[in-house]
Amino acid sequence: MFEITRKIEIDAGHRIREHGSKCRNLHGHRYQIHVSVRSDQLVAGGSESGMVADFSFLKELMISEIDGPCDHAFILDAEDTLYVELFGLREVAQAVRRDARAAPALSAQGSKMYVVPFAPTAENLAAHWHALLAPLVSAHGKGGIFLAAVRAFETPNCEATFPAPGRFSVIEEAPPRLAEPLALAAYRDHA
Repeated sequence: MFEITRKIEIDAGHRIREHGSKCRNLHGHRYQIHVSVRSDQLVAGGSESGMVADFSFLKELMISEIDGPCDHAFILDAEDTLYVELFGLREVAQAVRRDARAAPALSAQGSKMYVVPFAPTAENLAAHWHALLAPLVSAHGKGGIFLAAVRAFETPNCEATFPAPGRFSVIEEAPPRLAEPLALAAYRDHA
């Protein structure tokens, strides 16, 4: 089994509205996101010969799906009614809750927002980004590669990984309103 990992960094704000301490306040992080991809064999022939996948493919994917919508954005829980109203995002939040899908938006004040259907913890963000990337990684490798894990560092000392190492076989269903069935199949089938 071969594995490669690509890292990007983004700056984003959030708050955990039900947190019992200071994280319930608006604050930000310099997130590091590590994406690991695995394959049983290396590509034979072509521009990716001898590789699991080209690192530039992972970079472009991460820039498109994570950096683009989230860098220098405020990641807002669609259930956070105080800030949904403050930022003028009622309709966006309703759609996010209804469709259980994140949505980029501009606040009434013109600020970049990323509205999500969950509390924007590192754990939930790692699972969310995994769900976004897994089918795209699999399609790129025509089924020969799969997304092994997404690691989200909020700080150099605080990291969340989805799925957790050594836990591939125990995940039977998606966390509520986070991961898509394709993402789950990608790692359950390769356990």
